[in-house]
Amino acid sequence: MALRGRIGQEYTGPFVSDAPERQRPLPGDLRKAIDYIRSHLEGKMSVADLVAHCGVSERTLRKHFRRFMAVSPLKYWRQSRLAAARSFLLKGSNTTSVTEVATRFGFAHFSRFAQVYRGHFGEAPSITLQRSRVGRDEDVSPSRRRNASAVAPSTSRDRPSVAVLPLEISSSDADCRTFGEYLGEGIATALCQMRSLTITVPNPSRSSLTDHRRRASDLGVRYLLTGRIFQARDRLGVIIRLMDAETDAQIWGDTYDGQINNLFSLADRVTESVMHGILPQIRGSEIERARRKRPEDLAAYGLMMRALPFVLASNPAAAQRALELLHRAIEIEPDYAPATSLAAWCHAQLVLYNGTPSPVEERNLALLLSERAGILDPDDPLVTTARCAVHTMAGQFDHARALISRSLELDPTLVWSWDRSGWLNAYVGNAEAAVRDFEQATRLDPRRNATRLTGLGCAYFDAGCYEEAVRYKRMALCDDPGTAWINRSLSVSYARLGNRLAALDSLEALRRYSPDITIGRVVSALPFTQDFLDRVAEGLDELGLSP
Repeated sequence: MALRGRIGQEYTGPFVSDAPERQRPLPGDLRKAIDYIRSHLEGKMSVADLVAHCGVSERTLRKHFRRFMAVSPLKYWRQSRLAAARSFLLKGSNTTSVTEVATRFGFAHFSRFAQVYRGHFGEAPSITLQRSRVGRDEDVSPSRRRNASAVAPSTSRDRPSVAVLPLEISSSDADCRTFGEYLGEGIATALCQMRSLTITVPNPSRSSLTDHRRRASDLGVRYLLTGRIFQARDRLGVIIRLMDAETDAQIWGDTYDGQINNLFSLADRVTESVMHGILPQIRGSEIERARRKRPEDLAAYGLMMRALPFVLASNPAAAQRALELLHRAIEIEPDYAPATSLAAWCHAQLVLYNGTPSPVEERNLALLLSERAGILDPDDPLVTTARCAVHTMAGQFDHARALISRSLELDPTLVWSWDRSGWLNAYVGNAEAAVRDFEQATRLDPRRNATRLTGLGCAYFDAGCYEEAVRYKRMALCDDPGTAWINRSLSVSYARLGNRLAALDSLEALRRYSPDITIGRVVSALPFTQDFLDRVAEGLDELGLSP
């Protein structure tokens, strides 16, 4: 359906924004200080060393740490050393000792280390190490215990690792073998663009093992992308499989075929399908892996993965549940940027969805955590996407535009980036661009998504296409009844179509969701254009909602 109404702007990219604004630059000395601290977790450090490295006064450095990190430089260093020690204990071997770990990370007094560790993590370091050993013995079969540490990530920061293995070729034809090499190289090159994954391309001589678990252990990866090419007369078939080495299960796969005289087209189809298919499956596998463990056994990465479904659920109850996990991740590892950025977005959601009695405080906290995440890691696409969402909530569209541009530059395959770009365009009134972004997100991940459907509904509402707005928002509510905040504009869409009964039913659902809701609270929470907000306010007033 063609958009009508206030649509006429030329689509110039993943987003369009017309409101230039000034954004306060983040202090460069703070970034320098954090990098210096990260490189001195196993050595000695003083504030004087930090000041000399950063080139600012001690007072300035302390001020920036207090403002953005909420702790002093030395406390931040101590917290980071504790986080590193816990990470080491969680993957410790049978020969690891608590004394060795304490000494390694600069804690000279063992009893003091144990006391501080217990106060920070709620258990003694010896218990952490003991649980690590017991968990490894329970989760890993005897034949694999010697290789278990090679399959697991080495630190909480490690992205999921995938080895792209040479394709097996069931043909002696030289052209078929050349195609197999070309396809394998093309898939590996394309996957290397995905910043959310660590890609390994082993030499063929190292990939001769047939046992997936042993092969993954040998390569130090968690997932294996395997494939086979076979010939049938004038056609070539390709089978691609993604294996989880820990469970030895196939988590994604597909088959393709094409004519031998058009192999380039076949290679393009296979590569594009792999690019679109594996990341959602790997993310689902990582979430399930985190869910199988007790929260106290998880490092910051595992806690973040466990929180991710709640982060993306787009309702206040889920955001609060996610915050419990994310703040724990930040407490364990204070400089873990992904957890910090997602916590910022959860606080922003409480503002957007009328899920807090203190929207100003939540907004300010969201912006503070976003700035902190930007200091900790400005080049992680997940971090920049979450930060874009936060600054969009705050109406800082120019800054949000720069962030989402950076995210899509870093990883053009990240579905959430396209979704957030769509929301940014919906908020600034570029409905046609918003629809294109949401459609691109759907091409990358065809699964139904309530938040994306809601974004499409808002874009069509902005364009005056109320039938389409109702259709998409009803689908979103059907998929996720927790998104009852959709009724803020769904009720008005019904009213614009002349269906007053449905409009009143929708308004009543909004009141059940938020009994103290008013027109003022609705309008103040939404960063849409003034025309959009005026129509919502007018419609809710006609339906009888309190000002």
